[in-house]
Amino acid sequence: MALSFAALCAALLLAPATAGAANQVGFSRVGDMTIAREYPGVARLHDGKVLVVGGCSGSGGATCLTSAELFDPKTNTFSSGGLGNLSTKRWAPATATLPDGRVLVAGGWDGTDDVATADVFNPNTKTFSPVGSMVVPREAAGTAPLPDGRILIAGGYSNTGSVNSTEIFDPKTNTFSPGPTFPEAKYGIAAAVISGGRILFAGGYNDSDYVSSSSVFDPATSAFAGVGSMSYPAYGPAGASLPQGRALVVGGANEQSGSRDEVSTAEIFDPKTNTFSSAGIGSLTQKREEAGAVELADGRVLVAGGWDGDAIKTAEVLSVPSNSFKAKLNGRKVTFKVSTQGVAQTTDTSTKVATTAKKKKKKKPKLVKTTKKRGGPGKITVKIKLTKRGAAQLASKGKLRVRVVYTPDQGIAATKKLKLRG
Repeated sequence: MALSFAALCAALLLAPATAGAANQVGFSRVGDMTIAREYPGVARLHDGKVLVVGGCSGSGGATCLTSAELFDPKTNTFSSGGLGNLSTKRWAPATATLPDGRVLVAGGWDGTDDVATADVFNPNTKTFSPVGSMVVPREAAGTAPLPDGRILIAGGYSNTGSVNSTEIFDPKTNTFSPGPTFPEAKYGIAAAVISGGRILFAGGYNDSDYVSSSSVFDPATSAFAGVGSMSYPAYGPAGASLPQGRALVVGGANEQSGSRDEVSTAEIFDPKTNTFSSAGIGSLTQKREEAGAVELADGRVLVAGGWDGDAIKTAEVLSVPSNSFKAKLNGRKVTFKVSTQGVAQTTDTSTKVATTAKKKKKKKPKLVKTTKKRGGPGKITVKIKLTKRGAAQLASKGKLRVRVVYTPDQGIAATKKLKLRG
C-alpha cells in the first residue's frame, strides 16, 4: 500500500489584488459520511448528487471497502441505503463520471495488491457491474474526463513502484487502452478539468520525494506540458474543477523540518497564467490528505474523507460568492445591484456564458456588443452597445432582448434577459 497522509485546505483565490472581504469564501462542515473512508473515489452524478465509493476504514485504515454512499447537496447529508457494492475492495481507485451518467471506478488497492479490474456504477439501478480491466493495475492515479467523454488515467502506483504510463477508458466499448507517456512517475496526484477541456495534474510522490511539479494535458495535441509548480510539495492532495475554468488543489502531506505531516493549505490554479496561488485562501475545518474532492452543480466543492492520523468520516464544502443580482434598465444603461465584487456585463442573447471548464458558443448574428464593468458590492452601471444589425432591428421592431450577466469573482455566472425598447 502506498504512503498514507492527509490534507486540509480552504477557499478561493481572489482574482484582483483589490478584492476584499466581500469575496472571502471558505470551507464549512456538512454532515458526516456513514463510514470513515481513506482515499475514496468521488464523482458527481447527473442529478447533482455525489457518489463516494471505496476507500479504507477501520483502525488505521486497515479495512478496505466495497461499499458506497451518496451525498445530497440539497440537504448536505450522506446516505447509503439501496446502493450495491463494488466487485472488489478498492482503495484510491480511478473514478470519473461518464457521458451517459454512469461512473467508472477502476483499479485501486484491495488490501493485498493493486488491481486492474474495473466497475461501472449505474445510477438508475444503483448497482455496480464489472467492465474490461485496466492495462496496468494502479492506485492513486490522477483521473479526469476528456472532452469526448473518455477518461484519462495518469501515473499512480503499481504494486512495486510508481509508474509514468497512462491509459484511456472508452465508455462506448467499456475497454482501456494505453495513452501517452506521463511526464513523471508518481502517485497521489490531484487532477481536475480546466478551461478548454484540458486536465491539470498536480503534486504527488515519486517513490523518494514529495513533489510540487504539475503538468497540463491538452486533448487537442494529446500532449502534456509542464506548468508552474505548487507552492509546496505534497502527496495525496485533492483536486476539483472550479468556475471560470480554474482548479482547486487542497491539502496533501509533505515533509517539513524532517517531520512528515498533513498540510492545511489550498491553492487555485489559474490556466491564464499557468500558476498556483494561495492568496486570500483560508483553511479546511480539518486536516486531510487522500480525500475525495468534486465540484458540485452550484459551484461549491465537496471534500470528503481522507486521512489525518486515521481514516476520516467528516466532510466539508467550499462555498462560492453569491451571484444573485437585480438589474434595472434605464434607457441604454443597465444598473446592477450586487452583494459581492465581480463583473457585470451586457451582451447578446445568443452568447453562452461559461460557468464551468467547458465553453460553448453559438454562431448567430450579434445584435448586442459585449460590454463589461467590474465593481460591487452595491451598484454597477453598464452601457448597452448595439451592433449595426441590432440598431436596425430595434428601429424596425421597436424592441430588442439583451442578456445581462453577473459573475462574482471566483464564482458562477448568473444571467437574466431584459427587453430594450426603441
